[in-house]
Amino acid sequence: MAGLTWTTTAGDLTIGGVAMNCAGWKLTGDSLMRLWMPAPQRGDDRIVPGASGVVALQRRNTSRAVSLDLLISGLADRNGVAATGSYAAQLYTNIVYLRDNVVAPTSTGDGTRSAVLTIPGGTTLTEPVHVLSLETGEVSLDGRWVRAVLGISIPSGRIQ
Repeated sequence: MAGLTWTTTAGDLTIGGVAMNCAGWKLTGDSLMRLWMPAPQRGDDRIVPGASGVVALQRRNTSRAVSLDLLISGLADRNGVAATGSYAAQLYTNIVYLRDNVVAPTSTGDGTRSAVLTIPGGTTLTEPVHVLSLETGEVSLDGRWVRAVLGISIPSGRIQ
């Protein structure tokens, strides 16, 4: 199979049914581990004028933005079919696929997409996410690959 290969020691991820690890692109670094982290908390304590300290108030989980590092390939499409033209043309096709099927706003319901995180050991966790952006970075001059960052927001704060 042409394209990218990957290990799944940290798990796997799909967003809106699209695999984030395939022959056309893969998550890199600690991207999946970032999804294991707890939700941030919101809330404030109440200041009591003239008194030392504060009155402690309950905290609640809140939304969290996560940046996922991607390597997008121009060697093959998402199904592993090798590029038949230029690598840059395949790279373009892969970016357009991600743009149209993962990043573009969805008009259904609350605008979220279902994220399914498979953790080591095989258990799956599902949570709705908003996909915020896909930004590219370093690119190979021959179109073989581009580094990118996929920005998501998890309304509940964590995939659970």
